[in-house]
Amino acid sequence: MDRYEPYALAVYTGATLEMKAVLAPLRVPKNPMAGGELEQTCILTGGDPFGTGPKVKPGVLSVLSGTAEFGATLPETPEGRRAAFAEWVAHPDNPLTTRAIVNRVWMWHFGEPLAGNPNNFGSTGKKPTHPELLDWLAATFVESGWSFKELHRVIMTSDAYRRSAKFSDPEVKLSREELEKAYAVFKPRRLSAEELRDAMLAVTGELNRTLGGIPNRPEINLEAAMQPRQVMGTFASAWVPNPKPEQRHRRSLYALKLRGQADPMQEVFNAPTPDFSCERRDASTVTPQVFALFNSQASLARSLALAKRVLEEAKDEKTAIQRLFMLVLGRVPEEAEVAACLEHWRAMVPVQEKAVYATFEPPLTVRREAVEENTGEKFSFDEKLHAYADFVPDLQPGDCDARTRAFADVCLALLNANEFVYVY
Repeated sequence: MDRYEPYALAVYTGATLEMKAVLAPLRVPKNPMAGGELEQTCILTGGDPFGTGPKVKPGVLSVLSGTAEFGATLPETPEGRRAAFAEWVAHPDNPLTTRAIVNRVWMWHFGEPLAGNPNNFGSTGKKPTHPELLDWLAATFVESGWSFKELHRVIMTSDAYRRSAKFSDPEVKLSREELEKAYAVFKPRRLSAEELRDAMLAVTGELNRTLGGIPNRPEINLEAAMQPRQVMGTFASAWVPNPKPEQRHRRSLYALKLRGQADPMQEVFNAPTPDFSCERRDASTVTPQVFALFNSQASLARSLALAKRVLEEAKDEKTAIQRLFMLVLGRVPEEAEVAACLEHWRAMVPVQEKAVYATFEPPLTVRREAVEENTGEKFSFDEKLHAYADFVPDLQPGDCDARTRAFADVCLALLNANEFVYVY
């Protein structure tokens, strides 16, 4: 019964035990230093793992060790040195940790960091454009008890963040780039891939804000989900989303990440791969983004859900347009915008009355074809997708009347507007 006992993977501090047979899990001994080999960390000469050179003692950055008194000396024994290093990193007097944190949070809000290389605060990184501001934010962050909520509040209530992206003072001779660098105007920032998905789910009322728990599996492009993947010489399972909408529509923070199975919708909007550390997000503008945001199944599902929500809350057509603008863009529409939306809505009703939509049938199996590695013979088999057996799809076009589908066309146009996709 020993192999069914719970076993947590954790950092082990002690001598390395010798294990000759895998008959039972190797558990942490009561006295980790009693037996086994106490390994020494050495310089690997020439990069050879067996070419051990001088022994290395635990320590911290030498550039800081003599400038601050916050536990810069680490014990040489295995016990306690990780805790001592963690205390050194998180000490209020450490000048690097807090500045690295506030610099990255600033970059998330403004699209540009105060210090140009968030992963590199060394001599080869770019110098801060506003060093006094960086120092002040770091000190304020510590004084507030390392509260990230307070840090976000300080940044988002600042004059720099609340400034408009428009600037029309004829007496100012600076260029647009110089004004943005000085934070005299706000530089528009496109929503990241995860923010865009969450924002669309939020305005439709579908976003599940539950905190914590196991990763969820949202819907992705069906063709990409059914692609075969090879893992350790065998077939990996197809990507099958969670069966219930409330499970699939959790925040993107909790979405399951597979190295070999990227979400095409997220990928086209510059979501980083899990292979490397991403210092900062790119914001490229490419043609596939148009197809992903205007023609994808995900966008169609969100526009239908948004249309249904608005029509249930609004009393008449004009009120529906006003409610739609408030949900998506956070403002009251102008009269010309209301007229254009109403005109398009009414023009699409007869088109949608003639449209025929097929009922969504989730795939229960997927055909796999491959070649046997040793003989070269072709073979095939059916992979059963058990999670699709109880799949509850999102609102489908066939479940709505022509008026709702026509209004969803207006909703889709607003979800594609720069005013929704960008922070101004």
